[in-house]
Amino acid sequence: MNIEIYPLEKVVIDGVAVCFGMERSAVETAIGKGQFIGKRCYYFNNEMAIDYSDNKVEFIEFLGGVDGILNPVIYEISVFDAQAKDLFEILKERNNGVIADTENGYSYQFHNISVGVYREAVPKEVEEMIVEAASFGNPMSDDEIEYEMKRANHWSTMGIGIAGYYQR
Repeated sequence: MNIEIYPLEKVVIDGVAVCFGMERSAVETAIGKGQFIGKRCYYFNNEMAIDYSDNKVEFIEFLGGVDGILNPVIYEISVFDAQAKDLFEILKERNNGVIADTENGYSYQFHNISVGVYREAVPKEVEEMIVEAASFGNPMSDDEIEYEMKRANHWSTMGIGIAGYYQR
């Protein structure tokens, strides 16, 4: 499935656009009915969610991460395959303004482009975990280290919202 993200505008899924402000009924016609819970509707095995306000699209989030099936692209870079630091730099450049970092590297909100990213771990934390495990005589296996570094070096989710979404 080909998914392209256009901040502040839309997401294009295999040539079909889901635009901010689009009515829920139009989204359902375009991509089908999802699983609706509260104001959020889940699609594609819960790897994409759309939040509605007054039945209009206000936020779209990709939840599958590097191990998911969906592989959205933003600014010609794969959201989940790219190294977190590389995608951060591209988003920082495109945002050209306020970046909220209230979670010490776990998540960022790029206010001018209304994009948010989240990851489950940060590299420094994983490095400390490796040292701590070894100091207790229980060193981590190569597989455990690989798993933890993957969580730290790739984004787990990306959300895009209407203008001002992250300033609320």
